[in-house]
Amino acid sequence: TACASFYAPVVFPPNRLMMFTQTPSGPELVASGSVDITDPKRLVIKKITLTGYPFRTHKSKGVVRFMFFNPNDVRWFKPVELHTKHGLRGHIVESVGTHGYMKCRFNNHIKQDDTVCMSLYK
Repeated sequence: TACASFYAPVVFPPNRLMMFTQTPSGPELVASGSVDITDPKRLVIKKITLTGYPFRTHKSKGVVRFMFFNPNDVRWFKPVELHTKHGLRGHIVESVGTHGYMKCRFNNHIKQDDTVCMSLYK
């Protein structure tokens, strides 16, 4: 048994449900089933926190490592806001090298012993 939450027009149980994805060859069926309950207050949310550590720091800028290990991942998560254990806010400026290091800018001076976090919600 699997459960899925989705945004759609209101439907009531026991309505049949089919979910499709768009592929180059046309729509493809990925799931089918029926509506169990209709509850707008029910949310399935997971929070994941990715952490990294400053490698080099200079005033409000720093190079962070061990959060990602691929430059493509750094580019993908570039719009997401960063925060530190000491309460600073920041963002990713660019990827550095091929091992997932990234240049970041924060709203105040960052220290070498701080931990940089990125909260992701699903």
